[in-house]
Amino acid sequence: MTVRYLWQKHSDGPYYYRRRVPKDIAPKLGKTFNVIALRTRDKLLAAKRIAKLTRQDDELWYRMRNGLATNSAREAAQALLESFDLEARAANEQQDREIHVDVFLESLERKVPGNEHPADHLDDHELRALAIIQGKEEFSLSDAKQVYLKKRDGLETRADNRKLRNATDSSFDLVIGAIGDRSLKQYRRKDVSEVIHGALVAGLKTTTIKRRLGVVRAAVNELIKEYELDGLRNPFADFEIPKLGQDSDERASLNAEQVQKLRAYVASNNTDSANIIGMLLDTGARIAEVVGLWRDDVVLDAEVPHVVFHENPMRRLKTKASKRKIPLVGDALKAAQRALEKPGEDALFSRYMTQTKVKNDAASAAVNKVLKRLDCQTAHCMRHTMRTRLRNADVPEPRAKEIQGWSRESVADQYGEQTALRNLRADLLKTL
Repeated sequence: MTVRYLWQKHSDGPYYYRRRVPKDIAPKLGKTFNVIALRTRDKLLAAKRIAKLTRQDDELWYRMRNGLATNSAREAAQALLESFDLEARAANEQQDREIHVDVFLESLERKVPGNEHPADHLDDHELRALAIIQGKEEFSLSDAKQVYLKKRDGLETRADNRKLRNATDSSFDLVIGAIGDRSLKQYRRKDVSEVIHGALVAGLKTTTIKRRLGVVRAAVNELIKEYELDGLRNPFADFEIPKLGQDSDERASLNAEQVQKLRAYVASNNTDSANIIGMLLDTGARIAEVVGLWRDDVVLDAEVPHVVFHENPMRRLKTKASKRKIPLVGDALKAAQRALEKPGEDALFSRYMTQTKVKNDAASAAVNKVLKRLDCQTAHCMRHTMRTRLRNADVPEPRAKEIQGWSRESVADQYGEQTALRNLRADLLKTL
């Protein structure tokens, strides 16, 4: 099998991607060859990686030749125009700034000798600024990604920012890796179908594909709104994924014997891990919700002892419905009482709380270590077990969702206050 751009330094060594950079692009990149280690000796795997790298290079070179932005070139272009007292809009929309437009254009003309193409002499942001002034600006998926991340910058903790960035990268890599990073005007519905088909062939779950494409769709919508591109159609709207959700794995629940093992462990141990397990077991909450509690969030002197889950500077909630009050019963009440009796200032589990974030991963690792020793599944299985317990106790579906903080499905569900704590307490007592 002959693979173009496949190269080995030594006959028995790993493979490399080695491709000559076109003469018109090489000066800008500062290299004649693009050489990337593929980190494999498997020729078939190397061929797959080369196909992806080839598409990426083709897209990059196309964008460089046609003045399309790469990453943050749009912001740099806007800053360049502002330095000439211009707005980031076409010249015919620049009121009383004709002289400034002329000065800007002359500054670029001085960099382009004779009749040569501007792309051979101007940087990305200068080409983008020129396209803006000429009314020829085109927006790409990279632009949408930058807008999406910029709107969320500073709204998250450092850990959340890292997760957001990773999730955004995965979403855009899925699309760009399949159909490239082009002008949004060039995408068609068949391109989105191609992304979906490729992801299915690669083995991604249908719900994962939906989530990632949903991020891209939201990003494009935000770009359209940000730059008032009313005539631009979002090609990622209303996509359809064949057999959506039918390939999902059924989440495991703990059996009665495992639940009893956990109750025995909670009863005989007064550690942070034991108290977290106790609260997870009989509230059905997410581990981040429990670990991120303040001491003031645990209310034991009320008619119905309860815990308050809400956003705080250290921890966000997954959905709007996650903000709720949950009665404390069974091992959850016992664990909460013991946790409060321990010395501390603000955080209920200070070991897993820093000045800037909740150490959710560390808490999960500690709890899962205990669960493994007790021959139980992960901490999240306690949440699924509560779902099963509520169902077996004939708790109405709306109240079961309230207890676990699930997103509300209908508009009607979004109105009114939370069910009285005494009623939710009665529901939870049925599960014991």
